Order: sequence, then C-alpha cells, then structure tokens
Amino acid sequence: MKLFVWDFHGVLEKDNDKAVLEISNEVLRQAGHAERFSEEDNRAFYGLKWFQYFERLLPDLTNEQHMALQAACFVFAEENLHILAKHIKPNDHAVAVLESIHGAAHDQIILSNTRPHDLLWFVDTVGIQHLFPKDKVVGVNAHQKHGTKKDALAQYLKGKSLDGIVIIGDSQTDIDLHQVAGGTTYHYVHPHIATPSPVTADHSIRDLRQVLQEL
Repeated sequence: MKLFVWDFHGVLEKDNDKAVLEISNEVLRQAGHAERFSEEDNRAFYGLKWFQYFERLLPDLTNEQHMALQAACFVFAEENLHILAKHIKPNDHAVAVLESIHGAAHDQIILSNTRPHDLLWFVDTVGIQHLFPKDKVVGVNAHQKHGTKKDALAQYLKGKSLDGIVIIGDSQTDIDLHQVAGGTTYHYVHPHIATPSPVTADHSIRDLRQVLQEL
C-alpha cells in the first residue's frame, strides 16, 4: 500500500483564490483602508498565508495589525460562507483521480496550512469527504504558526509500513515533505500560470490524472 499525500488549496480545489480576493478587499473596506488587492496581486501572492498578503499590500503596518486583518478575514469568511461556497469547486479531474486511488486500496491524506475545522468544511464543500475520514484531513493552522506539515506527516507515519509515498502539491514547501521519509514528488502547476515559480520535484504536471501512473 502506498500513501498519497495531498495539498488541498490549488491542488484538489480551484477558485478559492477568488473568494480570498473578495473577502480581503471587503475587510480592508471595513477597516477603513483605501488600498485594495487587484487580481494581479491575488495571482502574485497565491500560496502565501493570509497575513502575508497584508504584509505586501500594507508594509508600513505592524505585524499585529497584519495579524488582526487576517483574523478579521477568518471571521468574515465564517460569517459569510456563501462567498466561499459560490467560488470554490473541485479541481479538474480531482474527484476521479482520488476515487481511482481509493479503489486501488491505497491510503490518502490531506495536509494543509488551513485551520482544521475550516479544512473539514472545504473538503465537504468540494464533495470529497467520502474519501477522507476526519483523521486523514490534517490542518496544521500555519496561519497562526502552529506546527508544520512536516511535523504532521511525521506524526501520521509513526508505526506505518508502506510500499511508497507520493506527494502532490503546488509549492516547494509541499515538495519538501519528501525530507520526512522520502517519496516521489509531483509539482502541480496551475493551468493558468504561464511561467511557474521554480520548484524542484520528480515530476511537474498540469493534469492531476498524471499521478495515476503511481498505481
């Protein structure tokens, strides 16, 4: 049995970045800031933690103020889930790929920087909750600097005997999970990105179905 380790945002889902843009700009408005994120900013900052968006847009603010804006975004998002729900959807071929891996009796987990209870909501909203019991949906809450994906993977692997590990993500941080216990790495490059940031991985793919060569 192999273990497939998935990042969530931008890999198993798409269009959450559109919700991030809408929510961030509304929070800026409510906080009295004149600045707004553009779609170009949103693409450039993709993959950063939420407070890091504000660091780049408002560099003169303190870390406490950046974190306060992030906290306001989380509150606003939780109170307006319809904004997230209208944007987010499963990525192309994601459900079919996950079901194929599940049908081949391999193990799968999701590791995300998202807060744990938020991640469960996201997984349910994109319709893949039947493939991931709660103990296989791991949010490390890196937005608040609580733990890392490496820590979570190391904990998950304790006591397990596997035939291999397959890691799929859209950032170097995801790919670096191979440092925990080895594995074959897949860098998923978003189809709308013409020139992706350099990432060192075994494979670079734009179609999730290419992961199925591991079966």
